[in-house]
Parts: sequence; C-alpha cells; structure tokens
Amino acid sequence: MNKIKHALLVTFDFTQRGKSGTGFAAGSLLSACRSHELYGQQFTIEHLAIPMSTVAKERLSVAKIVDEIRKTIPLAHLDRLALACYVWSSSLIEPIIKLCKEYGFKGKVILGGYQINSKSCRELYPNGDFYIPGYAEASLPEAILDEHSISSRIVDVPVNFEKLASPYLDGSLMLEQGQDMIHWETRRGCVFKCNFCAHRDLKNKKVHLLGMDKIKQELDLFKRKYVKKINVLDPIFNNEPNHEEILKYAIKIGLTALLSLQVRFERINEEFLQLCAQLNVHLEFGLQTAVISESRIIERANNMNKVDKSIALIQQWQQPFEVSLIYGLPGQTVDSFQYSIEYLQQRNVAIIKAFPLMLLEGTQLFEDKNKFNITEDFIDDSGIPHVIACDSFTRGEWQLMHQYAQNLAISEDAA
Repeated sequence: MNKIKHALLVTFDFTQRGKSGTGFAAGSLLSACRSHELYGQQFTIEHLAIPMSTVAKERLSVAKIVDEIRKTIPLAHLDRLALACYVWSSSLIEPIIKLCKEYGFKGKVILGGYQINSKSCRELYPNGDFYIPGYAEASLPEAILDEHSISSRIVDVPVNFEKLASPYLDGSLMLEQGQDMIHWETRRGCVFKCNFCAHRDLKNKKVHLLGMDKIKQELDLFKRKYVKKINVLDPIFNNEPNHEEILKYAIKIGLTALLSLQVRFERINEEFLQLCAQLNVHLEFGLQTAVISESRIIERANNMNKVDKSIALIQQWQQPFEVSLIYGLPGQTVDSFQYSIEYLQQRNVAIIKAFPLMLLEGTQLFEDKNKFNITEDFIDDSGIPHVIACDSFTRGEWQLMHQYAQNLAISEDAA
C-alpha cells in the first residue's frame, strides 16, 4: 500500500491596493483538495502563508522562508512542495527550491499561479517538476498524486465550477463573527480581451459560473456572521445573467454587508441600479483610459457615449462608485493621461484612482513589450516591476504621470 503523500502549499500574500485575492485563492485550492475522494487516504495538504507587506518584505529572506517551511513540515517528510508564482514572488521561487533541496527535500515541486504560462514556465523556473498554467483546483490534487512523471510535466485538468467546493462552507477559510472584510467570487474569467489583464481564462477565454446553490449558501453564511464588507473578485460582476439573481437573493435575506462590485459602464441599466439601491453597494469601474486610441492599443475599447450616459444615470440614483485609470500605457502621454483625469473630473466623479501599469506573464501586452519599446523598473518596495517608459513617454514624463496619480490619492484622502 502506498504511503500517504504530504503536500505543503506556500503562498506569498501581498495585499496590493487592498485587492489581492491570494488568501481566497489559497482557500479555494485547499477546499478542492480536501473535498477530493482520495484526500486523507492517499494525500494530505497543509498551507503556509508568507506575508509580503512592505514591512515584512524588508525582513524577508529566502533562508527565513525555508525555515518557516521546515517548521511547518520537516523537509524529509515532505513529498510535494507547491509554490504560488506571482509577479511579486517570482524572484523567490528558484532560490527557495534550491535551498530546500540543500536541506534534504527529495520530493516534487509543483508551481502554479499567474506567472505560470505553458510557453515560458520551464525557462522561468527550470527546477519545477509540475507546472499548473490554469485554474488549479483539479490540477493540484492530480500533481500531488502523480507518481510516474520523471520529467517536468504541464498539468492542466479542467475544473467543474458548478460543483467546486466552497472554502467558506467547509471551513478552509474561517469566518469570525463580525469579520471586517472577505474576498468572494461568483464566477471565474472574463469575456473581454484586455491585453494587460490576467483575470480572463487565457487558454479558453471563457467565463465559468459557480453553482447558484453554493452562492446562496455562502450569502446565508455571510449574513449569519455579520460580515461587514465583501470584496467580490469577479472581473465584471454585471456581465452575466445570474448577477441579478444573486442581488435579488441578497435583498431577500436582508444582507447588510457592503458589497464591493467590479462592473463595466456599458452594462449599467436602471434594473441593475434599482437592485443596488436596495443593498449596501459600492461600484468599481476600471475605465483605464478615456482616450480611444489608447483603449484600442490595450484592446479595452470603451464606448464613451455609453460611459457618459452611465455616469449620469449612476449619479441620478446617488449610487456610490469610483473609477480607476492606468498610467504607463503604450501610446499614452502626460497630456493624454491628464485628459483622462479631467474627463472624469468634469463629470463630477468623486473618487478617481490611478494605478501604474505592470506586465503579467502570459498576457498579450507582455508578449508585445518590445513592439512598444517598453522599459520596466521597480518603483516601490513591492518587488513588482512596473512600466516606466515606452515609445510615447520618457521616464521623466512617467514621473509626472505618477505625481498626477499621487495627487488624486491625496485629494481622495482629503475628501
């Protein structure tokens, strides 16, 4: 009889701009593993979260991370080491693998996350044994159980989203009574093809809806636990037909939590706003740019006539909302970035946020960076490279755009 394989999932939790879904992603993976028919019989999994906040980053070293791994499970007893590969943890991955092996780890290494792309993963991380380029809920158990692969293997098992286990309902993510904030999802993927974004299913370009029964049970739980804020991770919440059913159920049970929804201007209508008005809702719009030529370059075509009408309608309903922009886009200039800001200010948008562009592995813009002569550099302590120059702006001009973005943040804090 084969011995039980012991796996450890290591995530690097960096809450960037208050929007990171890393904690939720880990919970979803643990839940999927623990609901597997062979869990406890042929494999087990534990989780180690490494903090990547600015303060922790200053004290962070590969040696300390490996020490934490060894404290969680002795390396001699560890059969599978699963590491989350994100843009902020990428430089740590290979050194961690090397040091673990020096300390006696003889198991297999599983690598997954947004940085894992089937075209480049082996080059980026040559010491991996299993690479998971897509959604990992079905692939992670497969990689843990695989006894026969002797060379690096791409593992990409389709996920049955309708039957996906809930990390909240099974306790993989514990909720405290009156918890301040949680992350949640009702679907995966995005139908739009913004070439800077890794939210969409880069392989199948589909949206995967989660089971409505599970969604309703989770909402019941959030209601019972008096969760104060629910950050909904769906890239565009109001783009699929089930969003109205979700809001209607939240209204039915008297949900009081603040629902933070990422939505799109072109999908706003009276019916949606009427439902929002019966709940505590904050809408987030990722406009990115008000300049048509820039939106075409990033394949984020905005219907500005519809944007105008939607802003007016939202304000008529007195619905709280915010709009975010990106600076550092190919084709952008200081003047065009200022135009996007002024476009929103002229329409009395109260909350405007602007974020620097970063290139994510596997996205089309990452592939096209030489086409636009894009230059990247580190701009803060996050360890994440950002675009700081390209054909249309110099680093000095980027600094001006950066200052405009900071001024927006100062204005918001003062409001």
